[in-house]
Amino acid sequence: MKITLLAVCLALATATTAAAELTLFEHDNFNGRRFAVNGSVNNLADAGFNDKTSSVVVSSGTWQLCDDAYFRGNCVTLQAGQYPSLRPMGMNDRISSARELGGWGPPPQSSGGGNWGEGVRVVLYEGRNFSGRSYVVTGNSLRDLGGTGFNDRASSLRVEQGYWMFCSDADYNGECLTYGPGDYPNLPAELNNRISSARRISHRYPYNQNPNWGGSDPSYRPGPTDIRQR
Repeated sequence: MKITLLAVCLALATATTAAAELTLFEHDNFNGRRFAVNGSVNNLADAGFNDKTSSVVVSSGTWQLCDDAYFRGNCVTLQAGQYPSLRPMGMNDRISSARELGGWGPPPQSSGGGNWGEGVRVVLYEGRNFSGRSYVVTGNSLRDLGGTGFNDRASSLRVEQGYWMFCSDADYNGECLTYGPGDYPNLPAELNNRISSARRISHRYPYNQNPNWGGSDPSYRPGPTDIRQR
């Protein structure tokens, strides 16, 4: 009976570890305490892990990490891989919130041409395949499309430069997806006729060095120093 109970406990622990898609580490190179995340964390202060992250493992998905609570302030977006130090991003010991984004958008269908401009901007279109009215986002962010007459109206979009996050709610909340330069003639259900805010998160993905695409840290094992999101 004891052996069976132990086996069940180990199986549950393994399942919990496998379910985690993002792991924050207290020190560089995946050392120190760790905090496993499998959903949005609005404020890491509630978990006792605010401004303590120095390295990250993204097991799956695309994640946004911000230096203020509620996904405000400076943010970086990371895809699956190992990030042994956040110092090159200027985010060491500064992470205060984290959430999974919907992923990078589909591959662009064209690499240029048409009415593409020179600046960092986005063009939203009311209809699919770039038809109907259009609205140009020329700044680095637009917190609320509510006052523009274009809220919840975009069905296709074009990103001319940079990497942009589009969200279904104002202030970059709700369902969010990230798109790089390219044409997107059909938005997915998560954003079709639902875009309410937009923000440029990077001029070039992901930052000035390439991530390690090797997957999860092979040395990671659950231990007494683990902190898990509840």
